[in-house]
Amino acid sequence: MRKSPRVTDSAKGFTLIETLVALGIAAVALTTLAGRLGVSADTQRSLMANATMLETATNILEQQRYETTINLSERDGKEEARGMQMTWRLTTEKTQLDQLVRQNVTVSFAGEPDVSLFMYHIK
Repeated sequence: MRKSPRVTDSAKGFTLIETLVALGIAAVALTTLAGRLGVSADTQRSLMANATMLETATNILEQQRYETTINLSERDGKEEARGMQMTWRLTTEKTQLDQLVRQNVTVSFAGEPDVSLFMYHIK
């Protein structure tokens, strides 16, 4: 008959102190990770809003470019894209050259910096 090896007290498992220390380390690591995920989500939302505003500004200027007659009046409006309600403003300014004008479009969305683009037109 074989004798089973003797198990000492220290080989039976973890002590309560070791378990509490491990749980504490895990809690700190998970809290840090959760905070970083929140920042990452905010950054992603901001980048999406900025890209959408830039796309909207580009579309407005492209519409201006393809019109048969150049409309140099100041205009503004609202545009919805990707579930975001944005406002835009189209302005015109003179340049140093009499035959050129500059059209500026500024797109705004709540809580984000404005996006502005411009293009030149020949009168």
